[in-house]
Parts: sequence; C-alpha cells; structure tokens
Amino acid sequence: MNGQDFLPLARRLATGADEADWRTAVSRAYYAAFHVSRDFLTHLKFRVPRGDRAHEYLYRRLNNSMLTTVSHAADHLLDLRRLRNWADYDVGRPYPKATVLIGIDSADLIIRTLGAIAPADRTQITDAMKDYERQIGDVTWQP
Repeated sequence: MNGQDFLPLARRLATGADEADWRTAVSRAYYAAFHVSRDFLTHLKFRVPRGDRAHEYLYRRLNNSMLTTVSHAADHLLDLRRLRNWADYDVGRPYPKATVLIGIDSADLIIRTLGAIAPADRTQITDAMKDYERQIGDVTWQP
C-alpha cells in the first residue's frame, strides 16, 4: 500500500449519505496528498520529520521550491489540511458536502502535480529547497 491508495477510499466515502462519511473522506484525501508529498521529498533526499512537524515541513519545503506548479500544490496542501482539521476536530460545525468535493479535487491536483515533475525540474526543486533550508538553518537534505 502507498498513501495514494487513500484517494479512492476518499472518493467512495464522499458518496456517502451522512456527514461522518464526508468528514472521513476529506481526512483520507488529505492523507493521500500528505503521503505523496512526503514520498516526493524523501525521494529528493530530504529527511521529513515524523509526527506533527511533518505537516508544516512539507508545506514550507514545497512552497519554497521555486517552481510555480509545486508552490500551488503546497497552497492546496495547506488548504486541504485546514479542511481536514475542520473535519476531524470541529465536529460541532456543519460540514457541507461541497467541502468534500473541494478537498478531493485538491488532493487529486497535488498528487497529479507532484507525479508529473520532470527529472530536470526535480533537480531545480531540490536546489531551491536546499537554499531555503540553508536560509532558515534547518538542513534536512542528505546527499
């Protein structure tokens, strides 16, 4: 299994009749995008932290990739995390079905974007992220 396998489950849950299905769908969609993003950075030889720190880490690295499509994917990942937090933690606030569709579309866009990055662009992204890490003093890239 890989993280991307959560997306078909999210789609099935999105067709459910109740809010619990919809909330769970967005949570699974987020984690599909999260795992694909983490695997993408790991493949580029970055050590992604475990636990809560990983979420912000992924957003910051992707957002500082200096490639517009990847920066947009980072923005979608951040927005999707917010939808996931609403789904998982703010159960007293109604969760409309339209929100689920937005979340699944965002996850799909993130996965497709990162999967379509050409090898030359991966080198550019790696170099930009390494520069970002040097600037913030948190080097996680491993040769």
